[in-house]
Parts: sequence; C-alpha cells; structure tokens
Amino acid sequence: MNFDAVVIGGGIVGCTAAFYLARRGQKVAVVEQDKLACGTSSKSFAWINGTSKTADEDYHRLNALGLTGYAELAAEFGEKALGLNPAGSLQIVRRGDDTNIKTVRDKLDQLQAYGYPSGWVDNHALRALEPHLSLPDDAEGLFAMGDMNLDAPKFVHFMAEQVRTLGGTVMEGCAARSLEARDDGQVTGLLTDAGTMNTETILVAAGPGTPEVLSALTGYDGFAARFPMRKVPGLLVRSPDTSPHQLVRRVVYFAGGPELHILPDFNGGLKIGADDTDGMVEPDSSLDDVKRVAAILLARAQERLPGFAGPECVDDCTFTIGVRPYPADGHSLAGPLPGAPGLFVIATHSGITLSPELGRLMADLIATGRTPDTLQPFTLSRIEGLG
Repeated sequence: MNFDAVVIGGGIVGCTAAFYLARRGQKVAVVEQDKLACGTSSKSFAWINGTSKTADEDYHRLNALGLTGYAELAAEFGEKALGLNPAGSLQIVRRGDDTNIKTVRDKLDQLQAYGYPSGWVDNHALRALEPHLSLPDDAEGLFAMGDMNLDAPKFVHFMAEQVRTLGGTVMEGCAARSLEARDDGQVTGLLTDAGTMNTETILVAAGPGTPEVLSALTGYDGFAARFPMRKVPGLLVRSPDTSPHQLVRRVVYFAGGPELHILPDFNGGLKIGADDTDGMVEPDSSLDDVKRVAAILLARAQERLPGFAGPECVDDCTFTIGVRPYPADGHSLAGPLPGAPGLFVIATHSGITLSPELGRLMADLIATGRTPDTLQPFTLSRIEGLG
C-alpha cells in the first residue's frame, strides 16, 4: 500500500488534517487503533473560540483562524452537516463582583484590540439572549458573537467521509506499530495491524496518547517521559433531552459564584462542566464517585436554570471523563519532529477550535516543505532537547 501521507489518529485533529491533505491532492490514509472520535474528541466541551485565549497574541490569532476555518467549511457544506451551532458565547458577571467584572472587562478590551467580534451586553439583553436563566438584576456579560459549539463526533465522521470521497483511506481498529526508515532517519513506511504502508510522511495526531505513540513508533522509550505534554482529566455531564424547552441557546460561562459552564447539547439536553470539579475525578474514578461530582454540577445548573431537573436526573445523565493534552507551555505543538525526517506531530489543547487551521497549515507544510509563518511560533523546534 503506497501513500503520500499517513495520519495516525482518528480524532478531530487527525481527520481534519487528512481532509486538507487530501484536498491538496495527496493520497492519504488515516489509521485509528479504535473507532473514530472515540477519545478526547467525543469527551470535550466542544466550545469553538478565541475568547479564552487572550494572553498571547500569536496563540489568540491561531485560535481565531480556527473559527474562520469553521465558517468557511460551513459556507461550503452547511452547519447541519458539520454539527455546528454558531450561536456565540456569553460570560456572565455581576456588577458588584469587583474582581471578576474587571477581569471580564479587561478580556473584552483585549479581544476588541485584537479585532475579535465581541461586545458588552446589559441585563436586559442577557435576559433576551437566554430567557430561561435565573439572573440577578446586576448581571451583565461579554458576548462573543463569533463563538460556536460543535457536535465533535459528527464533525469527525463528516471529515472522514470527505477523505474517502477524495480518494483517501480511513481504517478503524488498525493500530500503528512501528516506523520503517532509512539509515539517515528518513521515514519510508509504517507497520500497522493491516500490514506495511509505504510512505515518506507520517503525521501523529494522537491527542493525549502522543508520547506513548512516539515511543512505540521509534522504539525510544524516552518520548513517553520527555515529551512536553501534560494529561488533564475533565468531567462533563450530559443531561437527557429537556424538550419542549431549549434551556440554553449558546455557550454560557458564569464568572464568579460557583463555577459552571453550560452549552446546548445536540441530543436536546445540556452539556455541563466546571473547572473546579475537573480536579475531583480521575479517568479511573468509580461510577459512584463520578455521580457524586456530577450531582454537584447538576445542582449548580438547576440554581441557574429553575426549569431544569437538576440532581434528580443524575441517573438519566451520561458522564465522560476526557483526558486533554496540554503542551507544557500551554501552546500547540505542530510541525516536524526534529531529527526524524518525514515524521510530523500535532499535539494541542483546544483541538476542537484549532483543527481546521492546524490541519490546513500542516497540509501546506507537508505539501510544500515550507513552514507557514502562522505555524512558525508553534513548531517543535522551540522545545530544547526534543530531537
């Protein structure tokens, strides 16, 4: 089997990169050891945004370009086909909360300085935007009208189907085992459960499993310990359908008070999480422990949404604990692996937001051999001793 490029990882980053490679005329294969979108992609809050990334301008603009990528795909294929809800996001704060209102106001100032579509909404506008929320009279908020949320598994499967339509191959239940390479280190192939794929270009997009995949491929155990990436668990609660009501219409974050973020799930219910409850669970937590933490989130949601069943529906909810890849410096790792010609890596937090832009940039790099300027700050060459 001969391919121009093989992508390891059937999540949102891998399948989107494969799509852009195929669009450039590359004969592409995606190999996924399990099922498409079975990992972090299916366990993410799936908020597409540049709103939460304001500290570094290069990283903010990379995320903003991710939104542009989704808008372009939606113009071509339609929001419904992609599983896209382009309704924006709200970060709600009380006027009397001096610390948090300054933080959110400062964020808005920075976003507007970057040219990011955003504005301030008063209490009357908040109630019109989210009529089911119980809000104090001094609640106001930051409205990022360009933000979106995504049915990530649906999007992954759509991208995979586009790869097939463009002549590519997508293989599930097919683990990558080891690289084949010349004496000078140039990749020549990939040994998989389905046999050897002959290729001089391999892209690893394995999410939190990236260090272990690199170790297995190269035979160098040090990658598992030295690759600069943390693994951070996060609990999400998905409620049953709340019909006939749509209790929230967009991504809603509460700045201050009990932590809570909510968005409309594509099953008709709510997707609920909070930063502080993430630290209360681990991937191997028992169901009873997960339900205990989930009940905390459901109670917080009920306080904000009086029409919601709250903890009473805990047995009808589904729970996911996603393990999110966090590069050590907080920014994406994307580009050639130093010292391994033909081997490329994408490892990033915010993969939902970034997948269209990182996929496009990586396809440009692989097809032309030139690193796009936008990608340059995020290449692996910035990590000392990685090669």
